[in-house]
Amino acid sequence: MLGNVNTREYPLMLKSIKLTILVLTISFGASGMPSDDPYIFVKDVGTATFAKMKQEQTLIKNDPEALRKIVELQLMPHVDHVYAALSVLSTQAKDIPREKLDLFFEQFRLYLLTTYSTALSSYSNQTVEFEPSRPIDNKKTVSVRALIKESGKPDISITFQVRRNKENQWKAFDLVAEGISMVQSKRVEFAPMIRQKGIDSVIDFMREKSTKQSKTAK
Repeated sequence: MLGNVNTREYPLMLKSIKLTILVLTISFGASGMPSDDPYIFVKDVGTATFAKMKQEQTLIKNDPEALRKIVELQLMPHVDHVYAALSVLSTQAKDIPREKLDLFFEQFRLYLLTTYSTALSSYSNQTVEFEPSRPIDNKKTVSVRALIKESGKPDISITFQVRRNKENQWKAFDLVAEGISMVQSKRVEFAPMIRQKGIDSVIDFMREKSTKQSKTAK
């Protein structure tokens, strides 16, 4: 379970998650009306992000902040950052005041934005094979499996966790790379910080990471 995650496994886990973020961007970067089929949604809506990246290559090379803006517009609308944040907090959420939760949600969104932008900057033409559509039987949460393929390297198995929200839209909320959940890994990382120093310590940590990486990109 979560408590058994070995901290010595983090470097491999983070490498896998970084590659998974790349595929998340490939998968969820489209604009327009997404498919009602979560499998088609994951597979097909990615073309807009990379079309936009290709179109703006000169701008991105001269201004790394341009890539962040593309991620903000093309990817983040397809990510349920509030649900993901609540999943990270788990049972600790009930003990956090609402105003602090709102701060956490917004900082978590910015943290994801920075993380996705940083990962996408290292994209090098990986390809992805998605599993075909299958009946979902009115499920609200669906796992969509895929393989990341890169020449000369072993395939990486990943799973996208998507859920149908109250607006009847599919949104991504978690990534599982080689059996390791991004939500769970952040829960393991943040839980002791919250217990020992409170939610403000995690908010400050994410703010610092986001600010540092944003400045580095510039």
